[in-house]
Amino acid sequence: MEKIKVCFVSTIQPSFWGSGREEFFKVHMPRLKELEEKLDFSLFWTEKPVVDQGDAERASREAKEKGADFLLVQATTFASGGVIIPFVQSGIPLGIWGLPEITDTGAIPLNSFCGINMYASIIKQYIGKDIPYKWLYGNVDGQYFLDRFSITLKALRAAKKVRGSRIALVGGVAPGFYDLSYDESKLMEKLGVEIFLHEFAEVKDLALSYKEEAALEQLDKFQAGCVSTANDIAQEGLLNMARVYLALREITEKNNYDSIAIGCWPKYRKELGIVVCSVIGQLLEDGILAACEGDIESVITMMMMRNISGTIPMLMDMSKIDEKDGSVLMWHCGSAPNCFADSKGVVLEGHYKPGSRITAADDIRVAGVFDMYFKAQEVTIARLSGNGGNLLVFSGDSIEKEDRSFAGSRGWIGNLTMEGKALPLWDLVETVMSRGLQHHYAICAGGIEDEMRELAAWLNIEEISPVPYSKYMKRL
Repeated sequence: MEKIKVCFVSTIQPSFWGSGREEFFKVHMPRLKELEEKLDFSLFWTEKPVVDQGDAERASREAKEKGADFLLVQATTFASGGVIIPFVQSGIPLGIWGLPEITDTGAIPLNSFCGINMYASIIKQYIGKDIPYKWLYGNVDGQYFLDRFSITLKALRAAKKVRGSRIALVGGVAPGFYDLSYDESKLMEKLGVEIFLHEFAEVKDLALSYKEEAALEQLDKFQAGCVSTANDIAQEGLLNMARVYLALREITEKNNYDSIAIGCWPKYRKELGIVVCSVIGQLLEDGILAACEGDIESVITMMMMRNISGTIPMLMDMSKIDEKDGSVLMWHCGSAPNCFADSKGVVLEGHYKPGSRITAADDIRVAGVFDMYFKAQEVTIARLSGNGGNLLVFSGDSIEKEDRSFAGSRGWIGNLTMEGKALPLWDLVETVMSRGLQHHYAICAGGIEDEMRELAAWLNIEEISPVPYSKYMKRL
């Protein structure tokens, strides 16, 4: 992943007896340099401490010239309030860092905590309340610096990667899924993403151009990740499935796309005799972010999640609820990557309902889906909505249950939490229904809810809070 460039700036008032930077550089800078490697960022610092607004302007210019992604402005001591203004005006994401005092009695040596309090107040009350900044406090290895700084680095790295990303929409949004419609200009303005359209005919022609030898080789790769393949799937369908994978991969790589949203039906069924569920799962397994039904906002959510976690996400429906244990079934036809499967592995199956438009014989099922149950692990679930204007994010555990439920890719998610608190099942239902959120949800392994929320804050995306269940209707 691309490293975030962090510019450290020391602000001081020489009349404070603890104002020398020497002690900080002797004690704290080696620890900060250790973090540089551990947290995978690039650190540089301005040559001189900042005493007045002129110093701050020079430091801000230096940070911009060197391409800083984050300004780490330390109140080494209490300093003039004016020094924070040029850093805000630079437009570089800003952190303000306060230090604990170095003595407990006598003349106050630093007054650093008061200094960042003043900086925060100047930003909010004097410059403008909508300007984002991150406060940090304490020694480099303390939780109120280290934990908060780590989250910021991940969030800013994800924000940087999302801006300027290139997304392919192949075949448009699936017919009838009006909730997945989007406004390209609003997404560009909000998130800086570009969307490029490709017709189904392009995929079909490219897919059918692949010789049988290439299709067989790719089919072997599909099957290598599965414990078995259903024996009632037509061989030609399996080969077309492999051809479509090769075509979508070629389009993605040739055009340097960061992700791809696929209008996955009905044309693939009608004209190629397949579904692309397992194709999407294999693309994900191979590191290419893909979403079904042409869901652009979901694939952007998936990009955010991968850029934070470094793991591959997937896209699921919320298909069933269990009132007994407060869990929800996350399910889709068969588009999950193999890395989510439990110890029973993945079966390459025919689609559970190929549909009346398919001309294949009734006893031949259409390729292909990845049938699996999700392994037990902590997960984060998220959904961008409103053309990138708001974000739902909550956490839970993929849990083992006797009820393995419907065929396809699926798993029960329990122990739900949001904003660090237990999330009752019916509050989740109320939130999803009353907010009218789209029916897809991105899921990734691990707990990254904090990072996703901070990412939303840097990008000025509204966080969706839980809506308590009630018997009466709400208009939100």
